[in-house]
Amino acid sequence: MEKVKKTGNGILFGCMVFLLFLVTFESILQIPSWLAVAGRMHPMFLHFPIVLLLVSFFTIWIPVNKNADNEWLDFLRLVAALSAVVTAIMGMLLSLEDDRAGQTLQLHKWGGVLVTILGFLFYSYYPLLVKKVRLTRSFTLIAATAIVVTGHWGADLTHGKDFVLGPIKKDRQRLVAPEEAVIFADIIQPIFERKCVSCHGGSSEKGGLLLEDVKGMLAGGKSGPLFIPGQPDTSLIIKRIHLPAGDKKRMPPASKPQLTETEIALLQEWIKAGAVTEAKLFSLPEQDSFRVMATSYLQTGSNEAATPVYTFEAADEKKIITLNNNYRVIAPIGKNSPALAVNFYGRNVYKGKLLEEILPLKKQIVDLNLSRLPVKDEDVKYIQQLENLRKLNLNYTDITSKGVEQLGKLEFLEELTLSGTGITATALEKVLSLPSIASIYVWDTKIDSNQLQSFRTKFPKVYIESGFVDKNNEMIALSPPVIKNPPGVFDNKIDLELKHPFKGVEIRYSLDGSDPDSVNGPVYTTPVPVDKNTTVVARAFKPGWYGSSTVRASFIRRGIEPDSVVMATSPHERFTPPSVKALTDGELGSFDNVGNGDWFGYRQNEAVYYLLFEKEVKVQSVLLIAAKNLGRQIFPPASVEIWGGEDKDHLKPLGKITPQPANKGEFSQLLELKVDFPATTVKCIKAVAQPLKALPEWQDPKRSPAWVFLSEVIVN
Repeated sequence: MEKVKKTGNGILFGCMVFLLFLVTFESILQIPSWLAVAGRMHPMFLHFPIVLLLVSFFTIWIPVNKNADNEWLDFLRLVAALSAVVTAIMGMLLSLEDDRAGQTLQLHKWGGVLVTILGFLFYSYYPLLVKKVRLTRSFTLIAATAIVVTGHWGADLTHGKDFVLGPIKKDRQRLVAPEEAVIFADIIQPIFERKCVSCHGGSSEKGGLLLEDVKGMLAGGKSGPLFIPGQPDTSLIIKRIHLPAGDKKRMPPASKPQLTETEIALLQEWIKAGAVTEAKLFSLPEQDSFRVMATSYLQTGSNEAATPVYTFEAADEKKIITLNNNYRVIAPIGKNSPALAVNFYGRNVYKGKLLEEILPLKKQIVDLNLSRLPVKDEDVKYIQQLENLRKLNLNYTDITSKGVEQLGKLEFLEELTLSGTGITATALEKVLSLPSIASIYVWDTKIDSNQLQSFRTKFPKVYIESGFVDKNNEMIALSPPVIKNPPGVFDNKIDLELKHPFKGVEIRYSLDGSDPDSVNGPVYTTPVPVDKNTTVVARAFKPGWYGSSTVRASFIRRGIEPDSVVMATSPHERFTPPSVKALTDGELGSFDNVGNGDWFGYRQNEAVYYLLFEKEVKVQSVLLIAAKNLGRQIFPPASVEIWGGEDKDHLKPLGKITPQPANKGEFSQLLELKVDFPATTVKCIKAVAQPLKALPEWQDPKRSPAWVFLSEVIVN
C-alpha cells in the first residue's frame, strides 16, 4: 500500500503542475488531437471525483479511532484528489478545443480549479487538519459548496441558463398585443431566448455568437453574419436550421429543444422582410407575410400550441437517415412530431427520380420545398402521392398549368407557392377549389390583376398573394438583384452582369459604393465593363413593389506582382496560411471564415511585409485587403504605413492612412485599405499594419488587443 500511495503522490503532484501550466498558458496553447479526445471525456468523468470528494470530506464528520489503521481512508482521499485534478485537466483541454466563451464558462473553469486545489490541500495536509476538527469541518463545508456551485455552472453550460432552477422559475415569455409588438424584442428575441441562448447567451457564447440582444445578433459570430437581410435562403441561420439532425453544425443541436415549424417560418419571413428590429409590427403593410404570420403567432400566446398534432405513425428513422444527403434534407417539423419537412437543393443535380425515392415517407411528409429546381409536369405524379402534404413550394420551377391541375388529389394541401411559373388562370381556379387550401402565392406570373380580383371575390377564405398593390394600396418588397460575377481580383477587364428572377424589374446600380435609389443611379440593361477597382451596389425596383435591399460586391484589378514576399513578423500560429504567396495569389479571403488558409492573423504584434522586385517598378498605391468581424474581435488596423526604396536598408516613408474605426453593431465585411502616394520607382516595398492596442470599451471592458486579418496586398 505504501508503494501505491507513493506512486499516487507523485502522479498527483505532476498533474497539479500540469493543471497550473494549462491555466497559465491557455491563451496561447494548441492541443493535439489525442489530447482533445481526453478533453471530451470530461462530462463523462466528472461525476467520479464529485462523489469521492464528498465521501472523503464526510470522513472528518464521523468518529475515527486515531490509533486504528486508517490507511484505506487516506487512500480514499488520495484517489479523490487525483480524480479531481484529472477531471480539471480534461475540462481545461475541452475549453481549449471548444469555441465557447462567456462568463459562465470562466466561472465553471475557475470553480473547477478551486475545487481541485481544495481536494489537493485536504489530502496533503490531512494530518494537520485532523488536529483541528472544527476548522476542518468548516473547510469541508466550503469545499462542498464550491463543488455544488461549480456543478451548477457546468449544468448551465451543458443544458442552458438556469437549468437546475428552471422548474421553480416562472416562464418569462412576453405576451404582447400585436398592435403594440416591437418586431425584434417581442417576436424574434423570445424565440432566441427559448431555443438559442443556452448555447449563444452570456453564459456560453459558442462560436463567438451572442443572441441575448440586438448588438450581439448584428455582430454575428466566428462563421460570419447571422443573416443577410432580404435573403433568407442564403442566410447562415436558415442554412444551419435545415442541416440534418446528425450534423454537428445544426442549430439547435439535436440534443436541444428544436425550433417548431412556426418559429422557422417566422425567422425566414423576418429576414425576407429585411430583418427589421426596432420598428413595430403594425408599421409593416397589412398583407405583409411576416406581419400576418406574427399576428397569429402572438394571438395564440405560444407557437408550441400552434404546431399541428398528427395522428399517423412516425417513419423509420434509419430510412430518413438513408435518404438524407447534401441535396435533400429531411427533418421533423417539431420535437417528437412524426411529420416531416423535405427541402431539395442543387438545380444541377435534381432529377425526378429523387422525388420518387422519398415515396416510402409519403404518409409523413407534410412540407415539400422544390423552389428554383427544374421540376417538370411529369414529376407531379410523385408529389400527388404525398397524402398528408400541407405545404408545397414550386416557386420558379418548370411546372405549367398541366402539372398544377394534377394537384387536386392533395386533399390536405393548405399552402401552395407558384411564383414565377407558367400557371394560367384556369389552372389557378382549380387549385383554389381544393378543400383545405388557405393561401396561394402567384408572384411574377401571367395572371392579370382583374383575374386575381375575381378569384379573391369568389374564394374569400383563401389568401392570394400576387406581389402587386393590395386593396389597401400597400405593397410588398422585392428581393435584391443578383451579381453574377464572383467578387475578387480580376486581370484586365470584366463585364459585370446583374440579374433578377422577376420579369419587368428595373435594376439600378452604382460603381462607387454609394446606394442607388429609384431615381439615382444608372439602369442596368447590358453587361457593364469594369477595368479598375470597383465596389458595385445594386437595388431592384418595380411598379407596385417596394424597392429591394441593396447587394454589393468588390472587384479589384490585379496589380504589379512582386517577385518575392518576406514576412518580417510572424502571424499567430493558428492563422498562418501554408505559404506567404497567399498574400499575392489574387484570392480574397472570406470575412466569415478567417480560418480557411487565406488569412494572416495578427494580435500581439504588427504585420510587416517586404515586397521585393528584381527590376525597378514605378508604383503609386498599395492596397491591403483586411477583414472586419466584430464578433471575433477583428477590427480595422489602427494604421497602415507604406515604405519604399532600393532595398530593405534604404527605405523612405511613402504614405500612411488611419482607417475608419469600427462602430457598435456594424456588419462583418471585407475592407479595402488603399494608401496613395506620388509615383515612385522602387525595388522594395515595406507594408506595415498596426493592430489596435486595446479594443473599444463597448466591445471589451478589459481592453485586450484587437485582431488584424490580412488576405491580399496589391501594388499599382
